Amino acid sequence: MVRDWQGALAALTLAFGVSAAGWTVQEDAAPPVEPESTAEDAGPEDAPDLLNPEEALPSEAAASSFMDAPPRASTSLAEGDTVPVICPFRDTIDYEPGDISCGLLAVRENREAETSRIIQLLYVKIHARGPEDEDSEDGEDDGEAQAFQPLADPIAYLTGGPGVGVPSYVERFKDHAATQTRDLYILQQRGITQSGDFCPLFSLEEPALNTGQTVAEQEEFERRRLARCFERALAEGVDLSAYNTVENARDVRVLREALGYDSWNVWGISYGSHLGQMLTRVDPEGIRALVLDAIVPNDLENLMRIHRWAGRVLDHIVTTCEADAACARAYPDLEERTYAAIAALQENPVMVTVSDTEVFPGGQVAVGGAAIAFAPFSMMYEQSTYAGLAGVLNALVRAAERRDETVFTAIALGGGGDLTGGDFSPGMNAAISCNDGYTWQSARVIAEDMSEVPGLAGLIGSVEGAEASQALCEQYGMGLRDRTDYMPVSFDGPALVVNGAWDPITPPDLARQIMPGFSNGRYLEVPFAGHGPTRSDECTADIMVAFFDDPAGELDTECAETANAEPSFVIPMTSRFVARAIVNMEEDRPALIGLLAWGGISALILAIALLVFPVAFVLRRIDGTASANTGGARAASVAAAALGIGGLAVLGYAAWYTSEISPIVLIAGFAGPARIGAWAILLGGLAGLAALFLVAGARLSSGRMAIGTLGGIILTALAALSLAVFAAVSDLTPF
Repeated sequence: MVRDWQGALAALTLAFGVSAAGWTVQEDAAPPVEPESTAEDAGPEDAPDLLNPEEALPSEAAASSFMDAPPRASTSLAEGDTVPVICPFRDTIDYEPGDISCGLLAVRENREAETSRIIQLLYVKIHARGPEDEDSEDGEDDGEAQAFQPLADPIAYLTGGPGVGVPSYVERFKDHAATQTRDLYILQQRGITQSGDFCPLFSLEEPALNTGQTVAEQEEFERRRLARCFERALAEGVDLSAYNTVENARDVRVLREALGYDSWNVWGISYGSHLGQMLTRVDPEGIRALVLDAIVPNDLENLMRIHRWAGRVLDHIVTTCEADAACARAYPDLEERTYAAIAALQENPVMVTVSDTEVFPGGQVAVGGAAIAFAPFSMMYEQSTYAGLAGVLNALVRAAERRDETVFTAIALGGGGDLTGGDFSPGMNAAISCNDGYTWQSARVIAEDMSEVPGLAGLIGSVEGAEASQALCEQYGMGLRDRTDYMPVSFDGPALVVNGAWDPITPPDLARQIMPGFSNGRYLEVPFAGHGPTRSDECTADIMVAFFDDPAGELDTECAETANAEPSFVIPMTSRFVARAIVNMEEDRPALIGLLAWGGISALILAIALLVFPVAFVLRRIDGTASANTGGARAASVAAAALGIGGLAVLGYAAWYTSEISPIVLIAGFAGPARIGAWAILLGGLAGLAALFLVAGARLSSGRMAIGTLGGIILTALAALSLAVFAAVSDLTPF
């Protein structure tokens, strides 16, 4: 469970890939990013020589692990050869045989080099499952129903990142509207996991690189990792210059031809929208209909203005909160407090101590202003999390104002979660960034970008760092490619361009920017939607399917224009309970177990009391036995038990409700009826205290009392008091 929390908290520092080689757009997944801090940039005289091969090359042990890896290239295959394989995710994704199948596609690594080797790429076919709202039987044949036949024009999905592997897409799309009537093919791009990842241990090598204390140091450490990755790739015969969007588009064309389709529908989101535009240059005749979502312009113009986009996200939250009376009352001066908190952490990062010295040698982690700026950025990818945006932002601002080490330690532990990167391949991501020009564009605009939003300047990089990253690209033969291929595209085929109005990383400005190149294109902007509404919004997905059904027909887009209302922010009951639990799970597990045992035993006694008192009442009625005079203590005990158990049940529901918005929101506290539950527990404690006074008075006035009655009242009252104290100690109160 703690690893799930760590994965959620990793998004608090950054939701999309930030690398010294350049910012890259992530879709569905993100590599772990260590908490950032800020300080004055280190001078060049203090920087180690990262391009020294002796420093960049891996150790013998690490190198041997790569030597044992399966081969990724072959000279016995020709481009376009395919071979079926068992899907590598079969043990992690639930599906029946025949629902999903996989294969390997042979392609030339660099079609611009005569002696290029052949590599193999994984591809996946999600078989159309048939309409869900109607009988899929077409008729009878010799008494047996004919099997459902998918439509003849499948969909090719172009993945995001760049660098995200196929499992997350398979998990999402196997039940998507797009796979009801059409087969869906997903090509895992070159350099990603089973498609020839050349740096699978990227974040695991040299753990000291996880502990950069300043932004300048973190940039330097990232370049060191990249240099190590590039050195190994070159030593293994990888042609780094071949990892670019042009070659990726050529791979998609080869897959189409290998599968025997004259044309197919193409669907690309985020980086996949960049690849889709490139495909209109490389394989226009193979595109029956094109859907692009969350737009990355082919020329990358204006994409790398991350400070502008981050400022836009904060502005959305602040203005929406100010317009909501409850939010404005709960979080006054949110914008001013946010930028003040970011500046304070920028100047003086919170240093937290962690026991996991395997991941963080030295046990010290610095948490800077990026943790505040990019928590809401990460949440804005999915509109389902919007309700928690203001609460999370306020919780982090509040933690910064109080320099709350518990909250920031939880963030630090989250940032050190799955360092393997999961299905994300940083090496491929970095090579694409270098070759396509993401890194070059970042270096070109970062100074101007920071000047637009000075309150965020320096959180995520520096001019010097961006320029050094571009120099690293050129050092390893990945200078800027010829920009002819990267000019704005012109495509006259049927196209649907979609963008979420609240998309944090590829906002609508970028979608409008490319529209002049689509003479037969339509633009759909989905109000208050995040990154890639065609994959996450049911209405927009149905519109896309209707477009594929009839690319020339009229589209009814009314539902997309009205379905997503302006978000209403929840105001969680402030609590550090979850943050403390995360920290104790890693740092002091016995303390956490003891705390939970305390609350659990108290609750168990109250639950037993709720059963025993009614049973005893019924038995007395059956026997005709008179009830002992307890002076109202028995009734007070029953009330204490009911309030305690009822309060816990309400808090449990509130925790579930909050996690459904996003687990990250639990850092802020508990939404929904949490305050009612907390008040019930405290009132239960008061009822227990009253029961003790009443039973003492009854005992003094009436003399003897049955030991069972006396013991039950006292034990129940003490348990209710204990539960109330537990709630206070655990920060589960409504105050």
